Amino acid sequence: MLSISLFLHVVAAIFWIGGMLFLTLVMVPYMSTLDDPQQKRAIFRAIGPRYRALAWLAIIILVVTGPLNLYLLGISPMNIFDPSFHGTGYGRPLMIKLGLVFILIVSCALHDFWVGPKARTSPKFSRYAKIFGRSNLILAVLIVVFAVIIRAGGF
Repeated sequence: MLSISLFLHVVAAIFWIGGMLFLTLVMVPYMSTLDDPQQKRAIFRAIGPRYRALAWLAIIILVVTGPLNLYLLGISPMNIFDPSFHGTGYGRPLMIKLGLVFILIVSCALHDFWVGPKARTSPKFSRYAKIFGRSNLILAVLIVVFAVIIRAGGF
């Protein structure tokens, strides 16, 4: 069961972060080369909602498999709320990762459901959407760094 849950967790993370990498490093720079605002909007309207739906599916998979993985590894919810666990070499990076995950999910929700829709008609919100997108990518990469630290046994 642990192997299946870890596999689903990693595949969902690959999809989510891979999509962010593609959007941030490929699509947005390409879009800046286009002069026609109508064309830019059409591309974003075609790609954005489709990716957003699949990205949120990946987030749901991550939110389900993350706690399941911890449980299957013998880490109970009691450990998460135990301050002495936070001081361990395993607990410290886990708590940092969980904090970053929380921040990233909130930030993605703000980007996808508030800033992004307003960016369609506002240059100001368009700048905010880019900042959110890049910041979310940085957060996602940091989460991967902490995931690797955790799987390697902690600090």
